[in-house]
Amino acid sequence: MHVYVPREELEYLKGEDAIKGYYFGGKRAEHKFCPNCGSSFSVDPHGAFGPDLVSVNVRMLQDVDLEKLKFKTADGKSYEPPYNPE
Repeated sequence: MHVYVPREELEYLKGEDAIKGYYFGGKRAEHKFCPNCGSSFSVDPHGAFGPDLVSVNVRMLQDVDLEKLKFKTADGKSYEPPYNPE
């Protein structure tokens, strides 16, 4: 479950230097993850898809009650054509 945060409002309190990144497929968005457990932390498209937003995995944040969040589903599969390596 991800939330989209304006880049200027995203603040790392600690551990930012430990997060690792990886680019999949079309290499347009950096997927950041914990190098110890492999948990996905965020997706950073570097502004490639419109507003300068960063997608953050809510389950990785401390003191967030998932039951109290309001959310809407999204069909990510239809956002862009599938990756086709040449």
